[in-house]
Amino acid sequence: MMQLFDRFNTYPIPLAIRWSVSIAALVTLVMALLGWFLIGQQQVSYRQQTDLLGEMIIDQFARSASEPLMADDILSLEVLVSEQEKNELIIGMQLFDLSGNTLARAGTRPFDGVQEGQEIVRQEVLPEGEGTQAWTNSDGSTVSYLKPVSFQNTQVGYALMAIDLQPLEREMRAMLNALILTTLGLIAVGVLLAIPLAYRFCRPIHRLIEAGEAFDRGDACEVKLLNREDEIGRVMTTFRKMADGMEAKRHVEKALSRYLSPSIAEKVISNTGESSLVGVRSEGSVLFCDIVGFTELSEQLELEELANLLNEFFHFFAVAGNSCHGTVDKFIGDCIMIVFGIPNYDELHGFHALTSAVLMQLVAERINARRVANGENAIQFRIGINSGIMLEGNLGSHEHMQYTVVGDTVNVASRICGLADPGSVLLTGEAASQPGMQEFVKPSSRGEITVRGRKGPILAYETDISLFRDDDLFRKSLDSIFPENEKE
Repeated sequence: MMQLFDRFNTYPIPLAIRWSVSIAALVTLVMALLGWFLIGQQQVSYRQQTDLLGEMIIDQFARSASEPLMADDILSLEVLVSEQEKNELIIGMQLFDLSGNTLARAGTRPFDGVQEGQEIVRQEVLPEGEGTQAWTNSDGSTVSYLKPVSFQNTQVGYALMAIDLQPLEREMRAMLNALILTTLGLIAVGVLLAIPLAYRFCRPIHRLIEAGEAFDRGDACEVKLLNREDEIGRVMTTFRKMADGMEAKRHVEKALSRYLSPSIAEKVISNTGESSLVGVRSEGSVLFCDIVGFTELSEQLELEELANLLNEFFHFFAVAGNSCHGTVDKFIGDCIMIVFGIPNYDELHGFHALTSAVLMQLVAERINARRVANGENAIQFRIGINSGIMLEGNLGSHEHMQYTVVGDTVNVASRICGLADPGSVLLTGEAASQPGMQEFVKPSSRGEITVRGRKGPILAYETDISLFRDDDLFRKSLDSIFPENEKE
């Protein structure tokens, strides 16, 4: 039984239906037990009333027959027996003397298979002072009563009476049928009431579900919880506090994602323990992009205009980086730093870095075309990419830290960015050797170049951006990054 109950609770059934079934089953069980008890009590009461009626009639008959039986007045006994037979429930009456001889009778013989009064007296004789003896015949249609007849405390004979049970049985069956119908009706009413009652009980739970779904959608304004003072009200209060905490957490995550790349923000938020300052070695690519002639540009523009210019370009550059599986690490003045293959490993990190760089240069061309049309100066960018092993993790102090990458790979990428021509993408030999990169590297290499702060020279390669311009898939990617109203 417990296994069935446990399996019932594990099925994906709505709570309202489950409660409806449970309440209906409980009502049915209670009403069935109540009906069974009432029917049993009614049957016992029916039997008691039948015995009381039979004993009362046989007792009255025995009292009336005592004096004629003592005087041996057969005529009076016959008249008395005939009068008693007029009762529709009595189907037979007999009077015997002490020897079992029949003195008067009317109707049918009460006993089955008994032919002589002597045998009746011999089988069912009652000792002096005993009360009435009753028994039911074999088919249960009649009940017979045998009682001694006494005159002035002297037993003078026996009185025998048979009562027809069929009329009483019909009344009993009618009463039982009415009781059964009443019970079934009450069960039906209980089952019908169980459905709206269960849904009524589940309404606060549905409100909690709706509130939870609204929070998942970010529609906190749609949440409406009723003020209650019962246990459900306490659950709602707890849920409201939890929901407020979730909403605050969502605001924190949203604010954090504006300062960190989504992948890094997710990694920082998921770290519930104490943040460690120890990094891990990872392989990836680093992209640096900065503005050509930014010092002169800063001198010419107002601070607000300069900030708007940077925000406009960096917005689309960040979208281009994210669309190519990149992670914006930081903005450093006029420079944006994007890493690929970190924190999520990517086998094509070099190719994705190159694709992102070309997208950024083509986005800059579109923005510059609009600026020139408006009488403003074009802004040119240079991009450098390097690939290799880096150390990723939290850097700083326990009070203030930053999730970033460091190492020689990062330093070289920053240095070759400064050596790139305006509007071009410069790759190191490590970046150019990544899978899928060879066909986009110009055959004429820049050769070995020396970067500041590094002893040995490095190989540098330029990218043939023209190979990307006519590619339909690349053009669709560019159109998805750049809004319609910002196109050429």
